Amino acid sequence: MENYSYPIQNENLFKTIIDQSPSPVGLYVGRDIVITLANDAILKVWDRDRSVIGKTFRQALPELESQPFCDILDNVFETGVSYEAHAERVDLLSGGRLQTFYFNFIYKPLKDDEGRVWGILNTAEDVTELVLTRQKLAEAEERSRFALDSAELGAWDMDPTSETVTWDDRCNTLHGFAKGEVTMYSDVLTHIHPDDLLRIEEKVSEALNPQGGGVYDETFRIIDPANKQVRWLRSKGKAYFDDKGNCIRFAGTTLDMSNEVRDKEEQRKLVTLIDNTSDFISLSDIDGNVTYVNAVGRKMVGLDDGDALPHNSAFIMPGEMEKLNKGVNRSLEKHGKWSGQILYKHFKTGGAIPVYGTSMYIYGPGGNTQGRATIARDLRAEIAGKQALIDSEHLLQNITSAAPAALWMSDDKGMIIYANKTWTTWTGQSNEEILGKGWLAFILPEDRHRVAEKFLEDLKLQQPYEVDFRIRRKNGEIRWCIATGHPQYNHAGQFMGYIGACTDVTEKTITDIELQLKNGELNDQIKQFEFVTDFMPVQLWTATTDGELDYVNQQTVDFFGLPMDDIIGAKWLSNVHPDDEQGCISTWMEALQTGSLYQYEFRLRDKNGEYKWHLARALPFILDGEIVRWFGTNTDIDEQKQLQRQKDDFLGIASHELKTPVTSIKAYAQVLGAMLSREGEEKKAAMVMKMDAQLNRLTNLIGDLLDVTKINSGRILFNKIWFDFNLAIQETVQDLQHTTNKHILVMDFRETGKIYADKERIGQVMTNLITNAIKYSPHSNRIIISTQREDNMVTVCVEDFGIGIPEDKKEKVFEQFYRVSGSKQHTFPGLGLGLYISNEIIRREGGKMWVNSTEGKGSVFCFSLPVTNET
Repeated sequence: MENYSYPIQNENLFKTIIDQSPSPVGLYVGRDIVITLANDAILKVWDRDRSVIGKTFRQALPELESQPFCDILDNVFETGVSYEAHAERVDLLSGGRLQTFYFNFIYKPLKDDEGRVWGILNTAEDVTELVLTRQKLAEAEERSRFALDSAELGAWDMDPTSETVTWDDRCNTLHGFAKGEVTMYSDVLTHIHPDDLLRIEEKVSEALNPQGGGVYDETFRIIDPANKQVRWLRSKGKAYFDDKGNCIRFAGTTLDMSNEVRDKEEQRKLVTLIDNTSDFISLSDIDGNVTYVNAVGRKMVGLDDGDALPHNSAFIMPGEMEKLNKGVNRSLEKHGKWSGQILYKHFKTGGAIPVYGTSMYIYGPGGNTQGRATIARDLRAEIAGKQALIDSEHLLQNITSAAPAALWMSDDKGMIIYANKTWTTWTGQSNEEILGKGWLAFILPEDRHRVAEKFLEDLKLQQPYEVDFRIRRKNGEIRWCIATGHPQYNHAGQFMGYIGACTDVTEKTITDIELQLKNGELNDQIKQFEFVTDFMPVQLWTATTDGELDYVNQQTVDFFGLPMDDIIGAKWLSNVHPDDEQGCISTWMEALQTGSLYQYEFRLRDKNGEYKWHLARALPFILDGEIVRWFGTNTDIDEQKQLQRQKDDFLGIASHELKTPVTSIKAYAQVLGAMLSREGEEKKAAMVMKMDAQLNRLTNLIGDLLDVTKINSGRILFNKIWFDFNLAIQETVQDLQHTTNKHILVMDFRETGKIYADKERIGQVMTNLITNAIKYSPHSNRIIISTQREDNMVTVCVEDFGIGIPEDKKEKVFEQFYRVSGSKQHTFPGLGLGLYISNEIIRREGGKMWVNSTEGKGSVFCFSLPVTNET
């Protein structure tokens, strides 16, 4: 086995870095991935102690053997390519059981001077809580949306101050308003049924009163102004109050209760019917404990209302127990049902009651037996039996009448022989008028012939019947319906006619028509969008939420000289310059993950094979809080890039050529000044000294231009050394104090220690910030320079009490050649390069620079630099 070891001189450095890092960090050495260093944070993540040090990764964490991380580490060691993961799922043993965590982590290969990998540095960040929180939020939002749709709830929101009511489409329709219509509370009241209006007004007032608890839950009727149809609604809401007790919002949901109210009424009638039917009806659980006996049944067997209900077997005469056990119960177990004659017992007299009974199992939704239902007809009088038959038919009629559809039956000739009350409710036709062909009278003449022909054709073939048509209801309203019929046959296979239903589908039909219109409008808008974008001078594109291009305009197709199918998806990346591809992709992926602006400059290969500079910008399109698409452009900036390079070349040449003659002039001026001083010509010598001061300014300006060209060309050099940060800042401050008599430079230093950086460049930055503070605070006499260290960063700030910077200009002060706009531009001289150069120096030193400012009150310019441990 080949041995690997990391360089001895780096051991203390790695150990110190790893041990002091607040984030989980581990160092793995050799091809066997031996854990050599691991700080407390990563040991806590692994739920291990320091005994794992010296073991291989697989030995220390056997639960990861079945996960990809061991193979990934092997690959990083073999290829020398880093591996970075975001929100990666990791299953670790914690507290004695396997638990799921999510981490951002990096496996970074460490190489010796010859480029061989000798170890892997593992840094990680636990993002489990963030990932789980996002999952819960997404699930909660989806559940809420699904719950509203599934429950067919409409939502409303009332502003108590303006009394404006905002609805969703369903709620608008339920309350009798057009979709999208914004209404006033007073308008809502006009649609409420007069019998409910006063109660609703009182309940709303109670809810809006902070003393009333703010809860609102009422069922009421509204009258649709379009068709005068009465609809039952249940509205639930809650009022929200501020600290002063003022109602700031009143919001809730509305549910159409019309069917439920009608169903409850029908159920109430059905229960009343069952309770008063002449048959004995009982319900019992799976163990035979009776839970319900209707009123007639109680009376029939002599049970009073307050009497406890006995076991099923107690209703049977003692002599019938064998029939119960061998006949009834066995039939129920085998077939789920039993019918036959049996003797019931009268609980008061003990007498026998002959009945014809039927017992059946009651099954739940999953098919499990939940209990037993029993119906028994008293056979002591034939009249009671006939009455039971009448009641049974009546029960059937009531059940069918409760259906929202019109139910019908026909004979084998196609003549209607039965229709429930729904059709009568719709049309006003009596039952006698419906029978035969009478039902056709209320179908619109334009549809009547087609409906009749279709019915006769299906009747002839004895096949299922289905047709759509319009009817005119008794109130004149035209409604869309679909009629369906199923052929019926007797036990001999003879066709007996149809049983069918007629369903009102007006709302669905209207919705389908509106959807077709919407789709047509959408297609027209898409065509208009493509037509307009094809004339745009920039490349325009759209992308899906996973970053794949799904559309480009004609300008893009013309630039690449390729069909659209060879550009969309990820194919466009093959035309990005190889040097720009990685940065382009990483910036794009970051924008996709954060939902922020995407902006990047790169070179694209055109149809002639030439690379042209482009500026790509894209923004997400957000709908209902979700990113649904990205819209972006590629703008040709190749000409600007060429001009920028020409400008940088010119500045570099010009500043370099100016430096030599200016240096000579400065030397001559100093010699001339000395000569005049010796000759006693003090006034002339003073004038020469002023010229020398201006030459110093010119030298500084030339130096700035040279620095800019070096920065833009990447040729700026840094001479990094270890130095005391506070001492270096103090020296610069003391030097600059001699240049101003008006301003006092106040030093407010805290311990910072030493840093590893270019001392001269840091001095250049401090000189620029302090001279700017002096220049832009002409009416104040104090500048505060402060330093501090937090964690692994040192920060220095220069605070003045001058003119300040407008809020919209703060970020521009770090741009090249930017100066104060307007009349103040001539008040404060300079090229506007100092802050740009300073910002670039700090950025290239691994730090950052920023400004906080209030116009008219002053500015605070700060920069921070990283601190590394001195070796």
